[in-house]
Amino acid sequence: MTEQRYLPEHRSAGTADSLRAGAFEASTSGFSLMDLDFVILDVNAAFTESTGMQREELIGRQAFEVFPENPLQTDEAPARTMRQSLERVISTGHRDSMHIHRYDIPDPTRPGAFLERYWSPVNIPVFDDGAVVAVLQQVEDVTDYRDDLVRVFDYLQEPPSGDSAESSRRFAEYAATAMAHSSLYHSARREVEQLQEALTSRGVIDQAKGILMAHHRCGSDEAFLRLKQMSNDTNVRVRDVARALIYQVAAPGPASAGDRPGEA
Repeated sequence: MTEQRYLPEHRSAGTADSLRAGAFEASTSGFSLMDLDFVILDVNAAFTESTGMQREELIGRQAFEVFPENPLQTDEAPARTMRQSLERVISTGHRDSMHIHRYDIPDPTRPGAFLERYWSPVNIPVFDDGAVVAVLQQVEDVTDYRDDLVRVFDYLQEPPSGDSAESSRRFAEYAATAMAHSSLYHSARREVEQLQEALTSRGVIDQAKGILMAHHRCGSDEAFLRLKQMSNDTNVRVRDVARALIYQVAAPGPASAGDRPGEA
């Protein structure tokens, strides 16, 4: 009876472990599992593909031995910066995102030569009984769209002032994350563009609602209902109705009774 009672739990644990292992291997992001001395314990297929190295060349070797610094890149100290990030994860127990990090890798076709590469690493602590026992490193090769990412991160540093600053900051932060941590770059870029358009539309609609609220002395909900009604009556999108309303109010010259905001 005892064996039968614990067997389902054992099977559940085994299934969970199997699923985790399957997800690790199938992920399109590169993953490397390291011990506290940065010896590589495991890697997935995406990691070997992005680095151009075979699994047997990596397992059991110290990460900084496998990936030495490019002698031409010593002024940037990429290995030291990476090591500091890994050590922070071990000491604090918190993940550490490095955004854009140049770390050239050995060229497998030319001994002694290096390939210029830019990465977006995230170093994640692995716990056992409350203690950090390993570090899981997630990496994305962002070399092909590094310039786009740099522009987004620069934008993050100096968000625009005014009422839209917080929305713009959130947009930029989302954009940076979406592009930096998605292997499907073009899909992520479309998503970012759609979000930017949504933020712009929301600003226009909010302005139009403000005009209607002031003119009709109504609340936000009623103002939006008026916008929707105008959209239905004219078969024009709410955003475009809002833009037309703003233009109408801003245009010079007196408005006739039929031109008043929200009146048919």
